[in-house]
Amino acid sequence: MPYIIPVSTIVIPSIVFFLQFQKRELLLKTIKPIFWLTALLLFSYAGILSYFQYQAFQSGPLSYTIGTVDGLKYFFSYARFHFWNTYLVSFIVALLLFWVSAYLDKKRGQVHFEHDELYIIALGILITGYPAFLFYIVLVLLLAAISSALLVKKNERLPLYYFWMPSAIITTLLVALWAGNQGWWASFRF
Repeated sequence: MPYIIPVSTIVIPSIVFFLQFQKRELLLKTIKPIFWLTALLLFSYAGILSYFQYQAFQSGPLSYTIGTVDGLKYFFSYARFHFWNTYLVSFIVALLLFWVSAYLDKKRGQVHFEHDELYIIALGILITGYPAFLFYIVLVLLLAAISSALLVKKNERLPLYYFWMPSAIITTLLVALWAGNQGWWASFRF
């Protein structure tokens, strides 16, 4: 099955990236609701796909077994593997990374992240999904290292603030258009 992306995984980070440059005050007020609404949207997407898959199983050759306990166990396992794991794992990782980073940043005097940056990072992890968020984080660091080497003077610091959303868009597109169709991509799924 080809990797299918909901439009929101491109549109939402594009809007957030625009707000980072043009309407920073608005982004500061709305990034938390954007994160939670995106999570709701992605889980709704997984729920709708699960519902349609259940309908397909009921009207197909599995109709006799889907109503049994074992058939329902199989269906829930199938739906979790194919529809839910991608965003469920990334949601958990995004929240854990958010909480740990917020704690460590607060302990160090809030010098590492902008006020809205932790939600932006968590949003990027959520949107890219599992296992793509592993590549997303590497891409952010790689782009920042290249930019730092080319553009930043010695002993200056390059903030990652403007790298998170473009990297999420690039990662999502790479997975949708290339990596998701490769055989090795399936080895990351569980």
